[in-house]
Amino acid sequence: MHATVWHAEQVDPWSIGLIVLIIAGLAAIILGALWDRRRNKQRAAEMLAPPARMIPQFHPDAAAPHYLSDLQARRRPEEAESTDLGDAERASIAQQLADPHTVTVDAGYASRDFITDSSSDWAVLDRPAVLVCGDAVESFRELISTLEKLILSRTPLVVVAPNIASDVLATLEVNTIRQTMRLLAVICDQTCRGTVAAACQAVIMDRSDRQSGYLGPDHLGHCERWISTATSSHLIIAAETTKESA
Repeated sequence: MHATVWHAEQVDPWSIGLIVLIIAGLAAIILGALWDRRRNKQRAAEMLAPPARMIPQFHPDAAAPHYLSDLQARRRPEEAESTDLGDAERASIAQQLADPHTVTVDAGYASRDFITDSSSDWAVLDRPAVLVCGDAVESFRELISTLEKLILSRTPLVVVAPNIASDVLATLEVNTIRQTMRLLAVICDQTCRGTVAAACQAVIMDRSDRQSGYLGPDHLGHCERWISTATSSHLIIAAETTKESA
């Protein structure tokens, strides 16, 4: 009897220690699982969040930009200004199209998203800068330098190129729909690009120059008005520019 009691007295501390150890082990496992779950949620949030990067022309303390889904981006904002022309403006443009001094090329807008007047299906930009590309535009990076220089002055831009990558064209379309900037893309052959460059006094720029940010104000062409339909584009050239070209 005494031996049994003595054995129980020796075992009780060990049993208690084992129980404590088991409880501590379970607690550590639970805490570890919770920690891993929290860390995984944090990683998932970081992956889904907008990239942490400096945005040109924005102060570091400015609020992060609002990222839109493709469906949202393709929808014109409710507060967007109407770009439709009045009857008098439409009649004036019709006269300009019939003017023999108007320069016409057989290449229209690259997408209907660039249309500004729904009644006539015209894409009309007043006093735009014109970027004439000697080769295909493969990445949006090629246009960033030019866009940064024009967006602050709210100067419209016409991009003329032999081809424009689908993702770049989509970015130009979305910015037009959202009215971030007035843009127009025209895809045409070498003869067309040469005619445009000569008419608006633009320098034909290759990809390396576009990516390097080498473009200056003198490299971009200019005209009083650019009008594009689905099949053709028309450049209204200022009288001063016509005299200089002559």
